[in-house]
Amino acid sequence: GQTLTKACLKLGQGEIDAAVCPPPAHLLMGVGKGPFTKTADAAKEAAPKLRGLFAFSAGFFHPIVPADSSIETWDDIAGLRIFTGPPAGSANGQSQAIIEAASGLKAGEDYEAFRLGWGAALQAFQDGQFDMLMFPTAAGNAAIEQLGPIRLLGLGADAFETQVWKNYSKQESRNAGVVPAGTYTIDVGNQDIQTAEYSMQAAVNISMDDDTAYAMTKKFWDNLATAKADIRTLSSVDPAKPFVGMSMKLHPGAARYYQEIGMDIPADRMP
Repeated sequence: GQTLTKACLKLGQGEIDAAVCPPPAHLLMGVGKGPFTKTADAAKEAAPKLRGLFAFSAGFFHPIVPADSSIETWDDIAGLRIFTGPPAGSANGQSQAIIEAASGLKAGEDYEAFRLGWGAALQAFQDGQFDMLMFPTAAGNAAIEQLGPIRLLGLGADAFETQVWKNYSKQESRNAGVVPAGTYTIDVGNQDIQTAEYSMQAAVNISMDDDTAYAMTKKFWDNLATAKADIRTLSSVDPAKPFVGMSMKLHPGAARYYQEIGMDIPADRMP
């Protein structure tokens, strides 16, 4: 139930060997801001000790409302209660930026932002404690199917022309994507939903030996096709884009794998 920001910090401190680390969280970690404000010195010391194995399209921000909700457009959320993410996670700020791009509304001024752990948030949404759930997850996540009848609120084309969105999407790990119609049997809207897509990165501590990092990278890509057949949420992972959104340099062992298969590595990702 902990946030991935904690995983990033523990990874940099050598308490764990590998973790998924959101690119925005790693960037904030390096400057000691956002969820790392209270641990700024430790975060800034730990951030340079992370190295990447690969990045991947990890999912979409799902703006979810109950099927019988009166919310039809983004303007309708004014004055309501919106779950935006855990208190210490990077998703909270991202959710608020997406909402502002879609509606012009700001947390604390135009609507009430709720912050809870992920598991508690899903239960609280089912209990009717807030009006919208901003849930970043892979398309097809079974947890959403457990929520009961819902509707997904898509972003209009105008949202992607706002300065708020342009600032938000400056990070390569953030872009626009589509959750296809039919992804969820409980979605009464049953239409393509344009929303914010995001990338994640598999990271390890800099102290990991080259052979282990090489083996982990190779095993992931060698087995991806088989894994996709069994795991629906891996469907958007593209082996042709292993560096998109990566905020850190590659581990030398991972770089060796990509060089062996003849893939060009961006200069800023090279160890």
